[in-house]
Amino acid sequence: MASLFGNLQFGSIVTDLLPIHFEEAFRAERVVYFSKQLRASKCRLGCKCFSLKIMSALSGHIGRSATILQNLKGHTSDVNCCDFAPNFTLVTGSSDKTVRVWDWISGSGYVERPQSPLRVHKYQVTCVRISPHGSMMASSSVDGTALLWNLHSLTKLHTMTQVNGDAIRVCSFSPDSTLLVTAGDNGAVCIWDLVHRSLIRTLFEHEGTTQALVFTPDCQFLVTACSLEVVKVWHVQDLIDTTTETPCSPLTRIDNIHDMGVFSIDISKHIEVDENNPLIRYYSMASGGCNNELKLWTIRSRVSAKNKNLTHIEVSICLSNVLEGHASSVTCVRFSNSGRYLVSSSLDKSVKVWDTNKDCTCLVTLYGHQRYVNCVAFSKDSNIVVSGSTGSNDKLVIVWDLTGKISLNNELFALINSNSNGVVETQIMDTTNRDSNECSLLEKIDDIFEGGVNSCCFNGKELLATGSGDKFIRLFKVGEENNNVEELGNSPLEGHTYAINHVEFSKNGDKLASSSLDGCTFIWNTQTGEKCLSVPKNGLSIKVCRFSPNGKFIITGGDDEKAVIWNVDTMEAISVLEGHLDTITSACVSPDSKIVVTASCNADYRAWAVETAKCLYIKEDAHDGGIQSCDFSDNLDPIPNTISDRQYYLLATCGNDSLVKLWRISVELNSVVNIEVKQWRSLQGHGGNVISVRFSPVVGEIVCSTATDRQSRLWAVYGGHCLYVLDHDSIVTCCSFNSDCSLLATGCLDRTLWLWKLPQQLVFQTAIANKMKSRSKTVAEWSNRDVIKWLAEISMSKIAQNVRNSGLNGEKLITLTEVEVCSGLDLDEETSKVMMEELKWLKKLQLDIQAFCTVDIPHEFLCPITHEIMREPVRCSDGFTYEKNAVAEWFMSGKYTSPMTNAVLTNTTLIPNLELRDSIRKFLESAEEKE
Repeated sequence: MASLFGNLQFGSIVTDLLPIHFEEAFRAERVVYFSKQLRASKCRLGCKCFSLKIMSALSGHIGRSATILQNLKGHTSDVNCCDFAPNFTLVTGSSDKTVRVWDWISGSGYVERPQSPLRVHKYQVTCVRISPHGSMMASSSVDGTALLWNLHSLTKLHTMTQVNGDAIRVCSFSPDSTLLVTAGDNGAVCIWDLVHRSLIRTLFEHEGTTQALVFTPDCQFLVTACSLEVVKVWHVQDLIDTTTETPCSPLTRIDNIHDMGVFSIDISKHIEVDENNPLIRYYSMASGGCNNELKLWTIRSRVSAKNKNLTHIEVSICLSNVLEGHASSVTCVRFSNSGRYLVSSSLDKSVKVWDTNKDCTCLVTLYGHQRYVNCVAFSKDSNIVVSGSTGSNDKLVIVWDLTGKISLNNELFALINSNSNGVVETQIMDTTNRDSNECSLLEKIDDIFEGGVNSCCFNGKELLATGSGDKFIRLFKVGEENNNVEELGNSPLEGHTYAINHVEFSKNGDKLASSSLDGCTFIWNTQTGEKCLSVPKNGLSIKVCRFSPNGKFIITGGDDEKAVIWNVDTMEAISVLEGHLDTITSACVSPDSKIVVTASCNADYRAWAVETAKCLYIKEDAHDGGIQSCDFSDNLDPIPNTISDRQYYLLATCGNDSLVKLWRISVELNSVVNIEVKQWRSLQGHGGNVISVRFSPVVGEIVCSTATDRQSRLWAVYGGHCLYVLDHDSIVTCCSFNSDCSLLATGCLDRTLWLWKLPQQLVFQTAIANKMKSRSKTVAEWSNRDVIKWLAEISMSKIAQNVRNSGLNGEKLITLTEVEVCSGLDLDEETSKVMMEELKWLKKLQLDIQAFCTVDIPHEFLCPITHEIMREPVRCSDGFTYEKNAVAEWFMSGKYTSPMTNAVLTNTTLIPNLELRDSIRKFLESAEEKE
């Protein structure tokens, strides 16, 4: 969903610096207001379709005022690329293989940062881009890699290698910060998931070098262009959906866009919405190429319902204007933040600024480079343009002041006072990672157990249970501050007469189950350590006992080739699952407690419906030599960015073929009859039989496996690669994560228990995975299920059943009036009032209304990270409030500290600040009325 306040900013307001004849022309770029002027006609939504206030271009005056503010020297070869951060930090990339980072310092202007230049790429740097909220930077190179950086600390976060290692010519962040797209010499376009740091898809649709790509501001579409004069438009959702094997096809294409190829394209952040049909949107695109022309294009999209869960999207492109003026090829085009202005660079050694609102007038031509100009960029307030050039006598980065009034002594980025404790944020804290990215051994316990440690299980962050060959269950507490491990006073728990095979805590932690070679399964009271219940004794060994996540049942299985589902409260058998032809070695329950999977030595696993006890699916020969262990991910949305009418699960299995396999299981919603299973990943690396496998909790970003090769391995679930190898002295039999993924326990056959401290990187991945999701769905595409999810986000789940019964979907939300929607839901007067207000703002947000406000904005309404008015304010554990996506991007950049205080955060929980959100809305409504 695109931001309503995408252009609203505070830190760059410098109105006193503008000459009189520029104040009006540039106000639209620097201050924000809700305009009632021009085209405030009513649309079918019952709300107003606002537009940018049209202002005089004042062509001619701007040329006399624009000046060179600064010449930046440092690069020793062609300057190929440049980009501005929201806080005016400037980054440049060059054929000298370096990326340079420049910070604005009052009194000196742009000064290169001490850690700069960055010398990591092996060949010329082709593109640099800063993430939407300014916490990350991407650089690409002819060396075939794209690097992701923390822009504050300039630490490298991740390396992405283009398919076949071919040169990368261009890269671009998605507007929601979750994706990076790279493209280059072989025409391949690679889509990278930045949340999970993995390659989602590679497109091989362009035959020429892909030299330009850009997202629409609502993250709906990706536009790519190549040297063979072809432009293609892709639906982002099709690109990121990994549940289908259908090849992606562009929604539309145009040929011969520029004679001899396209060098650059850009799309305005301003979206026009059809006043008569809110399901139709218009985007403005600019292109430059070898034929000396700039071309302006209109991309039209229309959403229509295909069925109750799917939508159809139509896209077309038409030429709207041709801008002539350059005397040679146009190398780069960039829109200003609001889309009002366009800047272009050329091989004719000039930079031109165009007004797209008044006959596409050229406002100024900037001469200063002695050689070809390769790149240009606007600052976020559009007062400054930067350009970079090539040639043996140039290699300059020129900073242009378009107002003629900015000096090196100016403060370009104003301070923001915090709303508590009087703290003043002078700049976003420049910190490095607080923790090593290596796994470290906290403690090895080798003097307690009298038999091999066969099973271990964490409850919460601190409580750990083990079961061993000495017949005892032991309970340990891990100190939160010093991580010391102490055995509890009521430990060990005695009752079994032979070796213990498995132990597991219930989800709420009040019960502990244990199963043994003696054929018994016991339930223990966690607090007292007393045995409270037991399953009727089996004559054969019980290999596994697993609680259901809802706490209603427990499943056991063992040598008798049967699995039994027991009522936890009465220990009566609910159902018996029969069909395996050998020992059941493992079992697990889906996170919604609807499906049970059992695995056996016979190399097969079976999926069962809990409610009917029917076998839904049998996978034969899943692992050569037999399956040793299986586990479900806790995540009920395990396949990222999926739009489907099916429920997905992720299952891990391991076995005697030295492999760990991940399986994607899907069933129809509200049904477990129609089931589909597909192998999703095969994780190879162990040199022996893999004995156990476990997902990290909650979002399941990591999976741990243990094996006879004396190793445990941590794997990236979505990247499919091994993150860490943990060496032991003996066969590793079991593993368990604690609740926040900061600790890992492993048990060995040599009677040792190992406790590992996991790096903050893994904690961070788990913490942010469910905070940063690609918002590729517009409201018009929402299903009834999506509407219910939205209600939960705005604390209105109480009317979810009404919405479910009415079948309300996104298209109805957009096309019906607020009164019609509330009437159809049969809401009382008070609830209707709240719902109508939420609907009004949802429509404004979804329509991406970018209008301007001439009033001063209270500091508490501005995000300390972006210095822009907040749309989704959330409170962090440091007590401060931030824009949700901005602080999530902060976490994504590897930061675990407060952006305001630099103190380490106690957690990464984000709590919606609905009170502040409502205050911001009232303020904007008041500003609208004053206009």
